[in-house]
Amino acid sequence: MIQDLIEINYASVVILLFFLVFIFTNDYFAQRIRTLFLLADVLLLCLVVVDSIEYWTASLDTLTSLRILMSAIGYSIRPIIIYVVILLLGNAKGKKYAWLSIPLVVNTLIAFSAFFVDYAYSYTMDNQFVRGPLGYFAFVTSGFYEIVLLICTIKLYKSVKISETIISVVVLFTFMIAIFMESVWKYEGIINVSGAIALTFYYLYLNTQQFKRDPLTNVLNRRCFYMDAEKHKANLSAVLSIDLNDLKKWNDEYGHAKGDEAICTIVCCVEAVLPSNCYLYRVGGDEFMLLCFNQEKTIIQQLKNQIKEKASQTPFSCAIGVAYNDEQIDFNKLCSQADKDMYEDKQQMKHTE
Repeated sequence: MIQDLIEINYASVVILLFFLVFIFTNDYFAQRIRTLFLLADVLLLCLVVVDSIEYWTASLDTLTSLRILMSAIGYSIRPIIIYVVILLLGNAKGKKYAWLSIPLVVNTLIAFSAFFVDYAYSYTMDNQFVRGPLGYFAFVTSGFYEIVLLICTIKLYKSVKISETIISVVVLFTFMIAIFMESVWKYEGIINVSGAIALTFYYLYLNTQQFKRDPLTNVLNRRCFYMDAEKHKANLSAVLSIDLNDLKKWNDEYGHAKGDEAICTIVCCVEAVLPSNCYLYRVGGDEFMLLCFNQEKTIIQQLKNQIKEKASQTPFSCAIGVAYNDEQIDFNKLCSQADKDMYEDKQQMKHTE
């Protein structure tokens, strides 16, 4: 029995314990993100303990209330772990996402109803498990959260590169396969070890993002701008230079918090209309660049107009310059052309005020 439990849970426990060390020694993440990672880790460790106890009680000749309790806790925890991953992936918070917790409550009530009725599951006098009409509700709940997780992943595709969401897809399919193997093939400990591995990879994914993105706006930084331009130069269609107007005025008259608000507002305006294969980078204080790959000129011109229109609905404004890569010229010259066009746009805006 002890040997079986070690074989089933050793990998999960080792990964989760090392993961705890990472959480407590890495302070790069915001407190909310660290708390969610810690919660997911603790829940997985609890699931290992609960499943181990349930595995032992299942070997007894007679039914004990301890087995019913461990089963109820195990069925309750499994969907919660996926729910926490959704919060990490989608950055969901606030009352808008409160409804997502409703299936968790219902699932927990059904799981613990085994103490009173046999709708979910029951046991014979010789300790054999019998699944009731609601016995798959925990797996259905987990499947529901899998769908929500997929939706969060699709939303990520619209704002970041597809290559950066691979880890999200890995997390999704890891849980899907694990749930199927435990519910249908009766494998032991699969959700535990797959959850531990997926959580660790997602942690590493977020950790690498810390060094690629601007901390204020969460858009890609200057270093990524030049790396992406070099890596995909053969497909570069245009460079757009974006500069916030009157940032000094906002900072001087209302404080730097207002200046930060202005910068983030312009970013939101850009991201709201950003087409696929176009990426936004913060290269300076109020200076942003857009790289557009495999795009027609009409789409790029439309993008410029849409950004202007979105910004006009806010107290802030920005100047935009465009340089088309028709002749595959030197990238630095292309950026200079975009900057020149942007400054001409800025002067024109001042004359029309």
